[in-house]
Amino acid sequence: MSRLESQAVAGFFPTPPRVVTALSHLLHAATPTDRRRVVRLLDPCAGTGEPVSALAQALGGESYGIEINDERAEACRARLDHLLATSAFSVRLANGAFSCLYLNPPYDYDDEKRRLEHAFLTSLSRALCPGGVLVFVIPQARLAVSARYLAAHYTGFRVYRFPDPEFAAFQQMVLLAVKKAQAIPDGEAQAQLESWSIRALPPLPDGPATPPLVAPALPRTDVLFAPLAFDPALAAQEARRRGVWVQPAFAEQLWPPAERPVRPLMPLRRGHLALLIAAGLLNNVVLQQGGRRVLVKGRTRKELVPVESDDENTEIQREVLRTSVVVLDLDSGAFDVVEQGDTAGPDAALRGAAA
Repeated sequence: MSRLESQAVAGFFPTPPRVVTALSHLLHAATPTDRRRVVRLLDPCAGTGEPVSALAQALGGESYGIEINDERAEACRARLDHLLATSAFSVRLANGAFSCLYLNPPYDYDDEKRRLEHAFLTSLSRALCPGGVLVFVIPQARLAVSARYLAAHYTGFRVYRFPDPEFAAFQQMVLLAVKKAQAIPDGEAQAQLESWSIRALPPLPDGPATPPLVAPALPRTDVLFAPLAFDPALAAQEARRRGVWVQPAFAEQLWPPAERPVRPLMPLRRGHLALLIAAGLLNNVVLQQGGRRVLVKGRTRKELVPVESDDENTEIQREVLRTSVVVLDLDSGAFDVVEQGDTAGPDAALRGAAA
């Protein structure tokens, strides 16, 4: 397959549905011990999302996809549980957070003349957990490029070519493998992989494999899956889900229940009382002391007062705030009105009536 053929479709070669169905027969999901575990599948070249969606459905898992093309990403968004519309090389991914890595990368060279199939493999393998399953879909001749890396990082290899007539189009193959807990070079496995890149391979079977490869179940927790570039929509979504405003402890500090009495750290001063009145917090408050019950209503109003002027022909006025408190004795029905400027003052009146 030439580079021009690859570039003509932007390196996008969707996996045939027949191949996806056959792959679903080769994989099996580990049975979770409880609902706190889940199988996660990642496709960093998700296209329109059909392959990883179908595999996730077959395994009863969650599907994650990354797709750089806007049109394909829009189609993919409706199929997958989680999607990032960006480059797979511009994301933040939690290491070891995925049970299965489905990798059908672009068949091309990057700007530094390196094969993209190998670049995707080496960059995204870190997202796969130890014991996780790799599904690597590539042209058969390109397997040798990644043989050394695959031999060091994976084991339990199974290789198949695409069935006919699909194989005739681009000579594609599927490699399935299990990720090692620790990378260890393996010359024998490397040689075997290199030989598979040139020798005849068995076609992908239509029925179940014995035994199937098992995708492990992982703890059902939030995983890091985000673009490197700031995305306002994703940030707003995350803020609504986990931001400080939705934290119960924070909300409790700002808006304590109305029925709970709140004691100030220091005694209120005249200015504090005026602010309480202006805010309407003393309206219709019933206060008790010594068997006496009173209903309180406060009011703040603006008033213009004259100010001395150096020019006798010029009148100057200044706007000031005046506060008043009306106290209704609930037993006798008598009113007491305390205006700002009275000798007792509103704070004295309230102290006399409040508990």
